Amino acid sequence: MSRTFEHFPNQSKCPICGTNDDRECILAPIDGTEDGNISEAIPVHVECILNGVRYSEFELIYAKATKGEAK
Repeated sequence: MSRTFEHFPNQSKCPICGTNDDRECILAPIDGTEDGNISEAIPVHVECILNGVRYSEFELIYAKATKGEAK
């Protein structure tokens, strides 16, 4: 089950738009940081995901990230 958060953390930047605008966000798990059911995550604006989602020929759903902050 996904959980959204009403406020975006001040100290982070959305990897899609590169801002820290105070909008609804989710925590996206970071590949390679898993330890059982726990992993590191980065906040991402819900609107950025909905507006930027793409589908590739490799059957991968993604949103292109900016060259901003990754953690």
